[in-house]
Amino acid sequence: MLKIELEISELDYNSLLETLLPLMEEQLRASGNPLGMLLSNGMSSSMAQKILSSLPKAQVDQLAADLINGGSKKLIGKAQEAAAEKNIHVKIASIHATAR
Repeated sequence: MLKIELEISELDYNSLLETLLPLMEEQLRASGNPLGMLLSNGMSSSMAQKILSSLPKAQVDQLAADLINGGSKKLIGKAQEAAAEKNIHVKIASIHATAR
């Protein structure tokens, strides 16, 4: 087995919100994260940006980790598909995120 870790030191959540918020409402509700449930109520991306900017970075990072972990099966499938398109045959065992 080969283990590859990716550590993200900065991520512009505001730029992601506009694109991802409408697509992630169900996953936000299912995350179990109180912040995710709040954001899943059909609010605009500008309102979500205001909420996220007022919160500690640790809370926002934890929400991102919860969403990655909750959608890991989809992420694995997409990563394997992308690799296969480049003629790289790989089976990914897991994708897991931890907020620090």
